[in-house]
Amino acid sequence: MLKVEKVHKKFQARPVLQEVSLTVGPEIRVIIGLNGGGKSTLLKIIAGIVAADAGRVWIGERDVTGFSSEDREVGYVPQHPALFRHLTVRENIRYGLKNGRGSAAMVDRVIALLALAEVLEKKPEVLSGGFQSRVSLARALASGPKVMLLDEPLSDLDLAIKEALLPEFKRVLKALALPVLYVTHDPWEAGLVGETFSVLAQGNLFQIESAAEAFEIMKKNGFGSLPAVR
Repeated sequence: MLKVEKVHKKFQARPVLQEVSLTVGPEIRVIIGLNGGGKSTLLKIIAGIVAADAGRVWIGERDVTGFSSEDREVGYVPQHPALFRHLTVRENIRYGLKNGRGSAAMVDRVIALLALAEVLEKKPEVLSGGFQSRVSLARALASGPKVMLLDEPLSDLDLAIKEALLPEFKRVLKALALPVLYVTHDPWEAGLVGETFSVLAQGNLFQIESAAEAFEIMKKNGFGSLPAVR
């Protein structure tokens, strides 16, 4: 279980997150919002990369608010794969085992789930964008995280590749039964990968029923009509 309680964050006196609260069980929760709306900041606060001004983060039974990012047992997939160019695919994935996290068995499992066996000895520079995204996900999962955070992980890819990869990502994430937060500005993308949905707008998080509802809300810019999650 992932729980965020009343998180606040400002940058240069500009409110980015205002009393943001949410609870995520073993599901894929998609947070949809405009670029620059605070989605990445929220993920970085949960991961321990950025400190909140106020509020708390719980992972399972642990209040991890004061923990370093290394001690939170969070898998984080950034917007760009950021793979180590001098390492093979196998070595990149096994990098997730640093600090004693994960296991060889988990490495083998994610390699199988993401169909990476044929590229294990290749370097990232010779892989397609789709394969690089798979390797980035595999590296995060290999560490055996208790929570997965994905920050628009397919933003570098074209529509056709996204359409092929999103159901695959969903299948893999569901197989591992983790709390997952996936952020995007695209309701179409959200609909392909998500199970539950929220909108982040004007620093507030709103619960919605579907990605289609997010599309209508964003089109009409009617964020203020939604009840905030508290």
